[in-house]
Amino acid sequence: MPRTQTDPFAPVRRRSMEEEVYIRMREAILRGDIAGGERLVQEDLAKRFGTSRIPVRDALRRLEADGLVETEGRGAYRVSSFGVDDVKEIYALRELLEGHMVAQACPQLGDEELDELEQLQQDMDQAADDGDSAAYVALNQRFHRVLYDAANQPRTQKIVLTLWQGVPPLTPITIENRMAESSQEHWAIVRALRAGDAAAA
Repeated sequence: MPRTQTDPFAPVRRRSMEEEVYIRMREAILRGDIAGGERLVQEDLAKRFGTSRIPVRDALRRLEADGLVETEGRGAYRVSSFGVDDVKEIYALRELLEGHMVAQACPQLGDEELDELEQLQQDMDQAADDGDSAAYVALNQRFHRVLYDAANQPRTQKIVLTLWQGVPPLTPITIENRMAESSQEHWAIVRALRAGDAAAA
């Protein structure tokens, strides 16, 4: 007999609960509502969320894989701290790796991919006008993923994506006028890609 949503053996509820806990904790860390260095105990979090320890434990493991928390053992974690040097290192690595990926992607980009990049950038412009930093960040990540996919460099892409996860992505967007500057930079990238100029991109 096929399973339905009411099947008591389907683990949908636990997975969806873990996903909700993960998303809420991740957003709180990225916004700074949970400060770097703050200690997180599974039992305490489970009480606050009104859940068992299982979804909290699984969410913390995912956050650890993202580089946002560090384990202390015995069910306790601590929120990772990020400083200026961490951000500098991450962006220096991204500059090296993404430059390589753009060089590989440029010859592979057809009109469909270039049109998608332009549409994404138009949507980013609208998000910037609306002051919607969360939407801007999500669209920006999609923009980069189009280039990553076109590069067909799976190992490099995996490394770059871990760098995306390892630092709060909203950090640069909080700088005054950063979204407007970012949009100008992205349009320059699109123009260079249309011209087939990987170095300029």
